[in-house]
Amino acid sequence: MVTHHEDQSLVKVTCSHCQDVRLIAVAVAAETEAAPPLVDVRDEPSEDLGVPIKADDVLDARLALSGHAGDLKSLLR
Repeated sequence: MVTHHEDQSLVKVTCSHCQDVRLIAVAVAAETEAAPPLVDVRDEPSEDLGVPIKADDVLDARLALSGHAGDLKSLLR
């Protein structure tokens, strides 16, 4: 925890895999009304764009790119 004031805190977290450091603001609420349900847009196809991209597609692309040693121009050829 970096700092704390009343019901709010600033927390510093580090990813154990990549060592990326982030600051996260946290606010604690006693009781709140239920939030409306979120719409999952991943299941709604975009108009004229073909098949929607799923979370697994993004992860597959990340894994494929993690082994790329060249620059952006060589990746796009």
